[in-house]
Amino acid sequence: MALNLKSPHNYLPYLVKYDTNPEFYPIIDILTSSKYNTILTADAPIYIETLQKFWVNSSFLLRDKKAFTIISKIDGVDIEITPQMISTTFTLNDKSGMESYLKNDLHTEFIEIEYDAQLVGAIIFKLYFPPATKFLFHTLLICLSAKTTSFNEIPLKI
Repeated sequence: MALNLKSPHNYLPYLVKYDTNPEFYPIIDILTSSKYNTILTADAPIYIETLQKFWVNSSFLLRDKKAFTIISKIDGVDIEITPQMISTTFTLNDKSGMESYLKNDLHTEFIEIEYDAQLVGAIIFKLYFPPATKFLFHTLLICLSAKTTSFNEIPLKI
């Protein structure tokens, strides 16, 4: 049976410096040297049948009433996915990182990077950032976000 590749939901970043885009050089440098470079540039094929089998057979282990481990079986092979496994696979080294930020702290930071709107609700919009910052968020969202409107909206949970 031939496996069918799933069309990409997320995309790989195009992090190339040209003479015509020098204002984006600092953001390109940040992305290529960041701990997220591996996960941004991972180009793993996803096969529709395998993906369907994974989710049909999946269950969750809870820790503190939150999903912590995804357990599944594909063609007799047991699979467990944990935050530790994701962190290790994509070399995130984020075990000691912050998990949440106060909204007021975020608002202060966004003002400092020239966000030109009030934080209302749980979404910020790229259009209120200067071009280089829009490029940063655009790259992160298009490559990593599960949101279908990721081209424009940034969930504060990110």
